[in-house]
Amino acid sequence: LTLFTRRIQRKKKKMKCSLLLALLVAVVGPTFTAAFTSTKGFSAALVPKTRLNAGPLFKGKDYERVVENIMVTKNLSREDAEKDYNAYLENPNNYALSKGEAYYRGLGYSSLMEGVIGEAEKEGKGDEVRERMAEFKKQSQIKGLSVISVFLVLFFYFKIQYDNDPTSLTYIAH
Repeated sequence: LTLFTRRIQRKKKKMKCSLLLALLVAVVGPTFTAAFTSTKGFSAALVPKTRLNAGPLFKGKDYERVVENIMVTKNLSREDAEKDYNAYLENPNNYALSKGEAYYRGLGYSSLMEGVIGEAEKEGKGDEVRERMAEFKKQSQIKGLSVISVFLVLFFYFKIQYDNDPTSLTYIAH
């Protein structure tokens, strides 16, 4: 190949890698931002914006019994009971967080965390709960930043390797 053709191929590879990185940032970036800057409450950053409803083939043999039980215990219509149970099946953690948030809002608190602290203060354990929550947040941020750092180091390592020898990473650009 001519020198001109090689330069064009290198530019195409760099462009593909740049597009891949841009896609990664576009997909992962908002998740990290929402997780650490949400103003709608703790669980708002964790609740997905879209839902994947399981079809009737994946519902299992106890699905009808559980839906009927929810209808009776929570006094819901069948449609609402199915929505409630499907939300639980899709993501039990987010379901529990949203229910906890709704419970504390019903008690007059503005968020899940405020409710947990407020109820702990009634029991005389407010400072202890605040300390545990601050430690949890600190550890979560450290873990998140560690993951981001590892990916950045890997990106720059591959970038340096590619700049030194563009033919060594040809499998990435395909």
